[in-house]
Amino acid sequence: MSTPFRFGFVDDDMTEDNITRDNDGHEVTNSSAEEKSPAGAMPCLHTLDELLASLPYHIEYKTITIPSADHGEITLGRRELFDIRAQLMAEDTALDDSSAAGLLMDDIKPNVYEGGFKTWECSVDLARYLANQSEYFSHTLSNPCTIVELGAGTALPSQLLLHLRLFKGSASNSPRTTLVLADFNASVLKLATIPNILLNYQLGNEVGPDESGGDVDVFDQLGTNFQNFLRRCNVEIKAISGSWGTEFSAMALPETSKTPDDILILASETIYSPASTRAFTSTLLDLLHRCEGAGGKARALVAAKRVYFGVGGSVDDFLNVLRELGGEAKVVWTTDGLEDSVGRCILEVTSGAKEAITQMT
Repeated sequence: MSTPFRFGFVDDDMTEDNITRDNDGHEVTNSSAEEKSPAGAMPCLHTLDELLASLPYHIEYKTITIPSADHGEITLGRRELFDIRAQLMAEDTALDDSSAAGLLMDDIKPNVYEGGFKTWECSVDLARYLANQSEYFSHTLSNPCTIVELGAGTALPSQLLLHLRLFKGSASNSPRTTLVLADFNASVLKLATIPNILLNYQLGNEVGPDESGGDVDVFDQLGTNFQNFLRRCNVEIKAISGSWGTEFSAMALPETSKTPDDILILASETIYSPASTRAFTSTLLDLLHRCEGAGGKARALVAAKRVYFGVGGSVDDFLNVLRELGGEAKVVWTTDGLEDSVGRCILEVTSGAKEAITQMT
């Protein structure tokens, strides 16, 4: 008989006690075979202007350091959970959002609130892996490319890549990079994802992060300066809320007459719920096929725990669905052989097409 365990959030707010919860320190509502999952939400594209308009005047943050063989230690800032909670408590309208209620109750409910306000353990694994793939990314970023993070939440992997793109090398002379940040909950994009992206622009471009954390003032021109900086660096950021599916894929990768972009899809701990595994996998492959069909090169990296006890998801189940739908995957990083209570891995996923790109070095 399996027993529930913690997902493994890395936020200081999450205690390491023996509370019986599911994978990441929250109670997860587990849908039984007889229980019908809630209906999904139609995807919605959000502008940066819209999301930046909701920023508070002050952001508290803490830092996480990502080691890189080529760039040394990369320090990134993440908005503090208590700071998000304080904003939610101050905004009565936000409390009507089911995701806001989930945060205040410290609870995850599939298809309602997916835990995006907190940094999941496997997202740290993925960021660390990406930080040491400089040869691949120097090639990728030398061509027009689109990076899509599914279930972005605090967006640590995307933050890492954006930091390398903006602050390492000649950013202003680089080809176009489009970053698509997607989360089920619009409030997560508004209160965590985009604030973290803006925070790291501020820390990397102007003040530099304190060793363990601190606070920054969000002055009136910060959002404008940030968007001007992105334009100078030839970077576009898009944010999408709602469910995965063909509508989402069309929104993330619209058909254009431009030179096709290469695409990299990132996902961390998106397979914990069996109810959403097929939708996630179908969307993943749809994005890969859209890129390859337009003449671009495509790959995806999925970071996950081997088994999500008490919730039902697993890497094996994901691989079964992936292969059924024609995709392929290989393990590029794993904790196997290390002292770890719950095995974790990173999978490189391709569409299975003969013209799929060569393996990551």
